[in-house]
Amino acid sequence: MNIKSHARVRASPKVTPHSYEDPLRLGAINLIEGCLGDVFGKTVLVVAEDPRLGWYDDAAPAIVEAILVEMGATVKTLTVGEPENHAITAVQEAIDAADEVIFFARIGDQGRFKSQYRGPRPVMSYALNAGMLASGYGRLDHRAMSALKNAIDEITLSAQHIEITCPLGTHFEGTPGKSITEGGEVTVSRYPMGVPKPVLADGFTGVVKLTHYLTPAGSKVYTPAYLELPGIVTAHVEGSRIAKVTGEVDLVEAFREHYQRVAREFGLEPFNIDSWHAGIHPLMGYDMPASSDPVRWSQTVFPNPRFLHFHTCGTGPPGEICWMILDPTITIDGVALWENGRLHPERFALTMKVLRAEPKLANAFSAPICEVGLEDIVW
Repeated sequence: MNIKSHARVRASPKVTPHSYEDPLRLGAINLIEGCLGDVFGKTVLVVAEDPRLGWYDDAAPAIVEAILVEMGATVKTLTVGEPENHAITAVQEAIDAADEVIFFARIGDQGRFKSQYRGPRPVMSYALNAGMLASGYGRLDHRAMSALKNAIDEITLSAQHIEITCPLGTHFEGTPGKSITEGGEVTVSRYPMGVPKPVLADGFTGVVKLTHYLTPAGSKVYTPAYLELPGIVTAHVEGSRIAKVTGEVDLVEAFREHYQRVAREFGLEPFNIDSWHAGIHPLMGYDMPASSDPVRWSQTVFPNPRFLHFHTCGTGPPGEICWMILDPTITIDGVALWENGRLHPERFALTMKVLRAEPKLANAFSAPICEVGLEDIVW
């Protein structure tokens, strides 16, 4: 690991989007101003994952670094490898010398519910490359998305009854209790903003239809990291427990073995369900086949409203095995906020208020991105 530092003194601390029409610059400015605000005079650490690992590129952190310098910040950069199941000393030492931290690296996501590192609340970028940063996903106003997320939190967590269905036959319903993050929020600033607060599974019952892949939640590293489900497995859920699993015998056996192996490795309760939430970003798209890297797919595509995901395996957030439910309908007190994988913020007063204040956000929801990496699925 090596740390590089660069800085530039400038007269004006603000770079305005109106002065620069390049989409990549606009995405970088959106990240910086939306998550950090004024960085003039600050030391900002950019932790970038080695692009040879195939997750992140080097162009996205490079443009963010350049604009930080234009904004009057001193920038230090640290290149890191793939995630490990412990804090990395060199990362902590670099954080100790910084005022702000931005992660273009998976290690930043590992501690999103319980930080692995001391220091300022970091920004975790789910825009993995220059294309994503420059796209509508990276450029849609971060503050507007945060306002939408807060409105959806209020709608969801104050509901009397929520019903979740999907085209495969999922039927899961109940009354939400406290949020998993009640009294606080995740320990990172997520960019782009893509999900509301998770809802605890306790208080819900029903069946969840699972197919494609079981994938890790991004907190721990284990091998093999995912389980392919070429058919449908049905999880029968009673509150926070997977009471029974049914389906083809070999798939059910593989399902149970996968859960037991991960639970043994980390000392977890295997068949516990922690929580769930669905994507809220209308311009999140994934243009690679999920099969090319199911882990990268699931840990990137989750902000798309076509997915609801469950956190399972373990009694604390986030759980180590993720369920990805395609095209959910989530009905809240009789009104479908998500319907067949499409988010309808115009159906609730709180979210409609955000749309009226943010016309570009309303435009995005009128033409959402539907490409999610499952080539056999047509919306």
